[in-house]
Amino acid sequence: MNLTFIGRGAAFNPKEGNNSAYFIENNKLFLIDCGESIFERLINLGILNEVDSINVFITHTHSDHIGSIGSLVMYAYYVRHIPFSIILPTAAKYIDNINAILFGFGCTNEMYSFFIEDEFDNKLLSFNKVRYVETDHCDTLNCYSIVFYTNEGIIFYSGDTREFGPLNSIINSGEKIYKIYIDTNISGKGTGHLGVDDLHSFIPKELVNKVYCMHLNNDECIKKAKEYGFNIVSI
Repeated sequence: MNLTFIGRGAAFNPKEGNNSAYFIENNKLFLIDCGESIFERLINLGILNEVDSINVFITHTHSDHIGSIGSLVMYAYYVRHIPFSIILPTAAKYIDNINAILFGFGCTNEMYSFFIEDEFDNKLLSFNKVRYVETDHCDTLNCYSIVFYTNEGIIFYSGDTREFGPLNSIINSGEKIYKIYIDTNISGKGTGHLGVDDLHSFIPKELVNKVYCMHLNNDECIKKAKEYGFNIVSI
């Protein structure tokens, strides 16, 4: 399983687009986050033309991660006439926020549905199971990382985070790691994100080539991440 990125920028780095990735299996689109710029990019890239369902993972409800979901829901309902589902963690702590955002955008209940993460266990070729892991990004929102368990190994997707706890648990689990997609900022302290220097200090040398930096806040961050030997997600 590989993720294709259509944006890799932090909230205030619009030239890189809102951070978002997807994969398609059996004409079913699986999208991670849907920030302000993502609906337009999906349309311009033609990604929505052939899929027969849209399934979205939401890491948290900052607008650069959910800001155009209303347009995507209504496009699926009124234009494509295809199912739209949001895949949630078990006992999702942010479901009220998601419902409120969709209601505010004018999306009604018949336009979308919710599925819990374990409903996809052993049903797809791309991954065997997927699990959300709560993470610390800011004091005001419930935020999650995402872990895909695949035949190639674990794919860890940090979402926005200011802690290494969830990734540290994966590293110490002894399970095979395939790829690590990680929120990377030029500076970590006080930003709600992981600083590239801290990332360099934390990642074991044998895993450096498995790290893909995303949610990048400026060109300096990209340059420094490359100097440390990390990969940068392509868009």
